[in-house]
Amino acid sequence: YNGDGSTDSEGNLLPFEEGSMSVDFLGCSFSDHLNLILGAIFNVGGISVIVDSVFQDISSEASVVSSINNGTISLSTSCFVGISVDIPGTVFVDDSSTLNFNLDNFGSGNEGGNGTCNSIFDEGSGL
Repeated sequence: YNGDGSTDSEGNLLPFEEGSMSVDFLGCSFSDHLNLILGAIFNVGGISVIVDSVFQDISSEASVVSSINNGTISLSTSCFVGISVDIPGTVFVDDSSTLNFNLDNFGSGNEGGNGTCNSIFDEGSGL
């Protein structure tokens, strides 16, 4: 048992829905990934900080970056280029999650399930 919530008292990993990560992505590059199911980053109830990162030439059934089940995401100075997803938004934040900040990001040539999309789909905001 490591006390961080990823394992039970016997050391077994918790099911996917019950725990996630807390990760800082600083200066990362995600490129040339085709036919992904859950995108490059799929945060379930954790904390994701994405700074100075590049997402390029990615196709996915889900958004390239997603935060669900009370997750938190912070996104700044990152670039999304040539993204193709089957649902609206290159970044998806469900209605139980929080978008902490979205600063100085750039998108170009991206396509979502409802046409061109260079933005974040924040389910909780009603947009």
